[in-house]
Amino acid sequence: MKVEEVMSQELIVGYVPGTVKDALGILAKHNVSGMPILKKDTRQLAGVLTRTDIFKNHDEEQLALIMSKEYHCVDKDQDIKDAAELLYKHRIHGLPVINNRKNLVGIISPTDIIKTYTKEQNDHVEKYYTNLAVPVYQDTPLNIVMEIINITHENALPVLDDEGKLTGIVTDGDLFKLSHIRESVSHSDMGMGGDGDEWTWEGIRDTVRLHYSTSEVTLPTVPVKEVMIKDVVKAFRNTSVIETSKRMVKNNISHIPIVNSDEKLIGMVTDIDLLACIL
Repeated sequence: MKVEEVMSQELIVGYVPGTVKDALGILAKHNVSGMPILKKDTRQLAGVLTRTDIFKNHDEEQLALIMSKEYHCVDKDQDIKDAAELLYKHRIHGLPVINNRKNLVGIISPTDIIKTYTKEQNDHVEKYYTNLAVPVYQDTPLNIVMEIINITHENALPVLDDEGKLTGIVTDGDLFKLSHIRESVSHSDMGMGGDGDEWTWEGIRDTVRLHYSTSEVTLPTVPVKEVMIKDVVKAFRNTSVIETSKRMVKNNISHIPIVNSDEKLIGMVTDIDLLACIL
């Protein structure tokens, strides 16, 4: 199967010259973790930007100075296994797809590939998950959670309760939504929660919709349990690859915690990990 048969042609891109503030607005508006960056004059591919690039360079204003100029891409006529190999080897979530004129024509992600999985991918997920997960305690402050993500380069952290059981999950995307709205929280008429706590998730979510483009990269000093995803999609060692893939696609997620019968965390599996079953 060729890359062009499964790639997404909905292109969400940024441009250089441009600012980090512009990029923040695009990423937040479309709820994506990264995007190709094109040259404004030629519209040729100039680099790739991810949320991590912004987190690590929050004092920089110029997009050209924080985007990755060394990137991987695939041709639209290549086999999807070629794309899977690059995504898996380099642990990345999206590859620009180009044509023979080197113009950007699409994006291919691990999700695009695992959507093609059939009953042939009937291995148990225990062959692909890792037990090198990075859990955090439910009362860990958000700024510390962001530091852990920056240090470990993990995109999602399982959250454990007082009994060591899985109680939630937090992603870099969740923090990204919160990280650039400091200027907006002083406005009482911007849809903040009405229970007296200005950092309630309902209030933050409404405010983000109006203020996603601010360049302030800060986080509220609240514990992660207040913003984590509580309804966690989980799997077990003996869950099949095809079933795990379906859960990822259905819920639009890239990470699934693996638990035992006592709801104790034993590992994590990602859409990138599941690419190994076709390599």
